[in-house]
Order: sequence, then structure tokens, then C-alpha cells
Amino acid sequence: MPEAKTPWSLTLSEVGLRLEQLRERRGLTQGDVARHEVLRQRGVKIDTSGISRLERGQRRRVARDLVAALLEVYRAGESESSEILALLGADTTPAGRPRPALWRRNSHLLGPMQFESYLFMERRAAELKNYEGELWPGLCQNEDYAYLVIARMRPDLRHSEIKVLVDVRMDRQQHVRAGALTDFRALVDERALRVVGDAPAVSRLQMERVLEESEDPRTTIRILPDTIGLHPASAGPFVLMTFPEAARQVVWVETMVSSVYFDGGDDVQRYSTTFTDLWERALDPDETRLRLKKRIKELEQ
Repeated sequence: MPEAKTPWSLTLSEVGLRLEQLRERRGLTQGDVARHEVLRQRGVKIDTSGISRLERGQRRRVARDLVAALLEVYRAGESESSEILALLGADTTPAGRPRPALWRRNSHLLGPMQFESYLFMERRAAELKNYEGELWPGLCQNEDYAYLVIARMRPDLRHSEIKVLVDVRMDRQQHVRAGALTDFRALVDERALRVVGDAPAVSRLQMERVLEESEDPRTTIRILPDTIGLHPASAGPFVLMTFPEAARQVVWVETMVSSVYFDGGDDVQRYSTTFTDLWERALDPDETRLRLKKRIKELEQ
């Protein structure tokens, strides 16, 4: 089973990976590095446990002096060293930085789902590939639909708490649209065309919103016909993220009690292959818009 975690920083995870590759290329163990003369001369202290956590992206902070010393130990080239050191300056998710006010005020609702890290990473992503089973993606939802969905999925919440999460979702849409996003692909099962919560008017307005979103040049929406039947993604919704400052993609999966993050190459490849296969089997964007228009007209009657 893949390791699930919430990262302190995707960028620091990338730095760790690059340093690990350099160490292995030099044929050094973590113990060799911790005892290396260069570190002693530079006055840098780190043990094997610290090196391990650094390489796995599990440190909250990484000093530039430490990375520079390790690059010297690994005899990294000037270009490679510059790239890795530049990543430290590109970090936008360190712990301790003030969160947007809306998230900070409502962290008690976001915390249990580990969703704050997702929000931080989503707004930094250049590409998002979102598969959903029977709901329209959160980035495409209007307020009434979002309220209905959250209320049905979180019956433990009071009206005021549901409203807070709706506000966070609307705020999230603005941040993502104003961020690094250049390509958003939404793949949704045909079940999303059904009426949600015995509320045809809400469902119709939501589909009109999706139709509007499909006109955004950065957004492509495709419907996966029911005739496809069961498929690997039937296990649940997921989001593939690609970042301008990191070489790796990551996958986020939301469960009933938490959200988890995978960045292992095999895990990411499995989700990526699944998405690509289903994307090619789905209705094309024009067919999707026609299907939406037809359904909207049916709900108007």
C-alpha cells in the first residue's frame, strides 16, 4: 500500500529528491555524508536521521547553508547547484507563514481532513486533472450546489459550519483561477447529470455553471458515459497536480475521514495512466457541451 502523507512543502520534497540522487551518484551512504570533512569545515552539523528526513521532504525548514554544503560534498555542477538552491527560494508552503484569513479562521473544520495542505498546493499547480464520480468538481460548483453537496456528505455539521465550508470553496476558486493554473481538466461520470438531493432547480443551475466554465480556454470538461461500466477510477475521486517548480506530479485522494497525498512514481503513474485512458474514452468537449445543454433543457420543463 502506498505511503500517504501531507507534505510540509512540495518544493522541499523536490530538493530532498535531488540531493538523494546526487548522493547516490557519488556512491555515498547517509553515514558517509554525516561524517564528511566538508561539513565539519563549514560548521554544518547533521546526522543520518536528519539527512534521511531531508531526502524524504519531512523537514519543516531547510537551511541554505546546509544545502550548499551538501552540494559541495556531492561535487554538483554549477548549473545543477543553482537549480537546487533556486528551489529553496521558490517555496510557497512553509509552516509558519500566515494563512489566508478565511482559512485561518476556520482551520478547525479544515484540519481533520488535512485539507489546508491541499488548498495551498492546488493554488500553486499549473495543471490539474480531476476525476469525479457523480459530483461536479469543487472548482466548478456554485454556492447552492456546494451547500447541498456538503450538507449531504457531512450530516454532522451545523448550518453555520456548512456555510463556512461553502465560503471556503468559493474563495478557493478565486485563488486557483488567479494562481499558476494553465490547464484544468475535469473528467466526470455521466451520473453527475442526475438531479442531486431532489433539487432539480439547483442541479440545472449547476450544469449551467459547468457549461460556462467549459468556455474558459484553460478548462476542458469531459463526461464519461455510463456505457463504460466499472473502471479503475471507480474506487473514488482524485486530483493529479503538476507544478512549475517541481519535477514530480502528486495525487490527492479524499476519503470520508481525511485527504491523503501520494508522490511515489509508481503510484502517480497508475493514476495518470488511468486518467489518460478514461479521458480518451470520454465524450469530447463539444459532445459534452451538447449533453449538458440537452440535460439543462430537460430540467427546465
